[in-house]
Amino acid sequence: MKRLRILIIDDHRLVRDGIKTMLETQSENYDFDISEAESGEEAVAIIKYKDFDIILVDYQLPVMNGAQTVAQILFFKPKSKILAISNYDEYAYITNMIKVGVKGYVLKNISPNELIRAIETILNGKKYYASDVSEKIIDSEEKKENEKNNPHLKKVHVTKRQVEILKLVATGMTNDAISKKLNLSKRTVDTHRQNLLLKLEVHNTAALIKKATELAIL
Repeated sequence: MKRLRILIIDDHRLVRDGIKTMLETQSENYDFDISEAESGEEAVAIIKYKDFDIILVDYQLPVMNGAQTVAQILFFKPKSKILAISNYDEYAYITNMIKVGVKGYVLKNISPNELIRAIETILNGKKYYASDVSEKIIDSEEKKENEKNNPHLKKVHVTKRQVEILKLVATGMTNDAISKKLNLSKRTVDTHRQNLLLKLEVHNTAALIKKATELAIL
């Protein structure tokens, strides 16, 4: 039976207890030595006098967030292997943690089996990302590459009113019908529509809707 020294960093006791329970379901294969910290500051103080095989850290922590905590841990213990375990699956949070040096990122709805798989993967010198997280990374990288190769696809600023009008245009409504629905003058709607054509660099309604869809405005 292999002994694993684990530090769980999360400011909610219920979450820490939940992770410990998940790990304990795998106790036939591992002897867990689990330590806990409810803040980044406490975690940094602990790692200064104790080594861990792997550290599990949440992103949302009081005072120092997860990324700041990881940066501090790696400053004192550069070889630390850290797995982010979070409720946040937004690309910005994921990349913030990856940039500071985590070896993996999973969500808190993870199953016990996958948690162990993530830990084992990281301990074997590889990286581990939950499937939802991997999809976010891939989608964002593909979007960046697409924008790089197609500069015209870069985000165009449109106003809230213009988006509202654009959505109605996409349903097939005429300018006159839109003006009545939004209680605007037809001239105002005409002006917004012309401005949309100029901003998106297109010349007709079909192209306008197509371009707006590509830019994720619709």
